Amino acid sequence: MSSKKRVHHVIAILLFIIYIGFVTYLCFGHPPKSVHLPHELWGLPFDKCVHFLMFFPYPLLAHDAFYFKNKWRALVFAILTGLVLCFTMELLQDKITTYRTTDPWDLSINVASVTISSIITAVLALFRK
Repeated sequence: MSSKKRVHHVIAILLFIIYIGFVTYLCFGHPPKSVHLPHELWGLPFDKCVHFLMFFPYPLLAHDAFYFKNKWRALVFAILTGLVLCFTMELLQDKITTYRTTDPWDLSINVASVTISSIITAVLALFRK
């Protein structure tokens, strides 16, 4: 592995770790009482937009952080672990916190986000060297 690729890989791993910490905080952290979020964004429920944007980067970050010699194996790994993350984060909210609940619509938005982002990551992988 060349020096440039090694640096890219280390940066990808660090970004992935920061991202996982951020998503964990968003899923389980207690929001400050002073923060007032809008109810809608472009006519869509704001919390659903946040769920979509929260899980959208996962496949690309996981693909780069856990890059195997076979890029398709890394993509399958990213998709599967992304779906596991979606289910785990949503289902544990009821168990770990008293102020968050499991919502099937949130789960469906999470899965849709990972799926759409995985398709984009696959298309990008086709054109990468």
